[in-house]
Amino acid sequence: MMKIIISTYIVFCSLLISCVSKKNTEEYIQFKHENVMVIKGDKLIITLIPTISKRKKSVIVKTLKNNEPYDNKRITYAEYEKIYKLVLKTSQKDIELPQSPNKLVSIVDGGNNSIIIKKDSIEKKLSTHGISKEYHRNFFEAVELILKSAKLTVNDIN
Repeated sequence: MMKIIISTYIVFCSLLISCVSKKNTEEYIQFKHENVMVIKGDKLIITLIPTISKRKKSVIVKTLKNNEPYDNKRITYAEYEKIYKLVLKTSQKDIELPQSPNKLVSIVDGGNNSIIIKKDSIEKKLSTHGISKEYHRNFFEAVELILKSAKLTVNDIN
């Protein structure tokens, strides 16, 4: 009888640990910027990873600049959620530049920018060449907030 209780307890603890550790690997927001037109290249990756920590700032902000660790910071989960909601309500069509026979819109030397969100079964990717407050509204605001979380600004990628 004692063996059954102990084995049941071990199985229960294993499942509990498995569920807790899955949260950390299954949810993130990642911003990637790359501009190959710049000498030596220009690559920036910022990943926001929520943790189950009870800390006030429970989201880790990992920054890689030109494939080298740049800095690690933390933000609150409320800040993370604001970014998540902005990306979630934006579609790829919303950030496409307007096209018409009489008007050509482009952003000169802006680099490639993308945001990927992953949470449970939701995975979404938005990408654009260049970035403009006028044409990319919610995407631009999300990028601003992500850059702010890494103590950077839009000027750092333009």
